[in-house]
Formats: sequence, C-alpha cells, structure tokens
Amino acid sequence: MTESPLKDLLCHLLRKIPSRAFGRFDAQSAPGGGRRVMKGRGLSGWLAPAGLLAVFIFIAAYAFFTRDRGAAPGLFPRSSAEFMDAGRLDRRLAGLAERTGKDPNDIQAFFEAGILKFQKGPGSYIEAISDLETARSRGLADIRVFYYLGRMYQAEGLYDFALEEYRRFLNNRPGDFEVRMLAGKLLFSSGQYAQAVKEYETLKAALPENVLVLENLALSRWKNKQDPKPVIDILRGLGAEAVFRAGYVSGLMAYESKDYAAAAPLLERAAGESPRYPDFSDMAGVYRMLSDSYVKLKSEAKAVSALGELLKINPADDEARSLLARLSRAQKQSAAKKK
Repeated sequence: MTESPLKDLLCHLLRKIPSRAFGRFDAQSAPGGGRRVMKGRGLSGWLAPAGLLAVFIFIAAYAFFTRDRGAAPGLFPRSSAEFMDAGRLDRRLAGLAERTGKDPNDIQAFFEAGILKFQKGPGSYIEAISDLETARSRGLADIRVFYYLGRMYQAEGLYDFALEEYRRFLNNRPGDFEVRMLAGKLLFSSGQYAQAVKEYETLKAALPENVLVLENLALSRWKNKQDPKPVIDILRGLGAEAVFRAGYVSGLMAYESKDYAAAAPLLERAAGESPRYPDFSDMAGVYRMLSDSYVKLKSEAKAVSALGELLKINPADDEARSLLARLSRAQKQSAAKKK
C-alpha cells in the first residue's frame, strides 16, 4: 500500500517529539542514572510544538473522517444506510434539547441536533434547518452545514438558497460528485443551462465515462443551444446501458422539439429496455411522453397502452387516468360505428 504524504509528515513529527519535549539526556551529569538537560528549553519551550502537533492531528483526523461518504459513516451521514436508528436518535435528540435549553450558545449541540433531524426525514426539515442556521449564526464553522442545508432547502423548494449552500460546499470540496450533480440538476431545472453545462463539464473532466454525467451534459448542452451530438456519440461507444441512455436522451429531445414521429420509436425502445436498468428513474416520464406522442400521431391504441403502463407506475396520475378514459370511450365508439 502506498503511504500518503499526510501520514509521512505525521510520522516525521511524532519521531521529533521526544527530543523536543524532554531535551537531551546527559548520562554523566548525575550519579546513578543521569538527568535531563533542557539546554535553555523550559516547559513553555516544548509545550508549543506539542500543542501545534495536537492541532495538526485533530485537523488530519477531521479531514480523514470527512473526506468522502464512506470514510466514517457516523460523522457525515448522507444516506439512510448511514443514519442512526430511530430509538437511539430520539434519545440523543432529547439529550441535545436539554443541553441547548441550559446553554443557548452550545453550537455543537445545535449542529448535532440539526443533523439528527435531517435523518428523521422531510417532516423534521424545518426544525433541522433552524438548528443548523442557529449554530452557524452563533459561530459554528463546519462545511457539513452547507451540505445539509442545501439538501433540505432543495427539498423545501427553496432552490436559490440550496444552490448557494452547494456553492459554499463545493468551494471547500470541489471534487464532491454528489453535490456537484445536485447543483447541476438544480441549475438545469431552474433554466440556468449555461451554468449547468459548466458543472457537468467539470464532472466530465474528472469522470469522462460516467454515464449519468454524460446524459445530463447532453441535455444541458441541447437546452443551452449547443450541439449535444458529440456527447451522445461518446455515450453510444460506452456499452449497453450508455446506448440505452443515449436513446432515451435522443427521444426526449425529439419529443420536446415536437418531432413526435422521431420521438415515438426512440421512447418505445427506451420503455422496452428499461427493465434491464433498475437505476433508471424516469420511467413515468418515458410513458408520459410516449402516450402524448401517440396521441399527436393519432395512434390511439398505442396511446392507451402507454397510458396503462404509466398508471401502473403512478396510479395517482389523474390527468393520465382522465385521458385514458377518454381514449377508451373513443375507441369503443369507433368500434361500434364499424359494426
């Protein structure tokens, strides 16, 4: 295993501590065992380097444990697999509430309470935001605040606030894949296509064959009136899933360009291939676009089939249910006239 420069430096400093802290041993200066010769170095002389080392160790440990998602699940939990179990979480929150009740300036207690309320889910986001903003306003300096506030502001629909928090986080961690993807998607959904392209180009430079990055970059370039074809061509050369994504993106672009004749076969193929890729998250969108394309092409039978599939995915889609009922009635009336 390759040793890290940080570890090498830490080992080097640790080797220097005995001589700096306790001075040189003079074996001849006292009978029966000798004594330490400080050579002008008093207690304050060795406390300074020892103190600096302690600070260094703390910073190194913090950087190690928070450097990525999997490094230390308890210190920077982002997904449910890393969250505290409900019973323990509630007990911990009760203790933190007692602490903040006694000391309204206990910023670490507010910070931890905010993270735990984030873990409780969307119903606790407003309280979590309040706790984290309180900790920050009273002096907390911790980049994890930017991440959690960004996630929760986004969930609450406060997209400008979320973007600001993501930018602050990325100023400290420019290589964080999840947060840059979140920022890119927010920029895209808010119509800031040029900025979205910049975010995805940054990700592409680091991960040139990442399928999700390329898919989003192609869509962002197209929305920004840039040619998406070079990116789609890269996708088509990266294997089966990438080819599937390229077809989906091409179908979406054709649909939004109102070229329904071109969109329908591409979306039909995407719908047929999607079960092979469980991570694909826009199946409802595919069937919605496909059904509308068939309606526009006056292919009612295929539109009915696509709407049926859409309602299997999203039974609460009242618009799709209403359209399906209308098309079904029209089909029955047409069949009755032919008899």
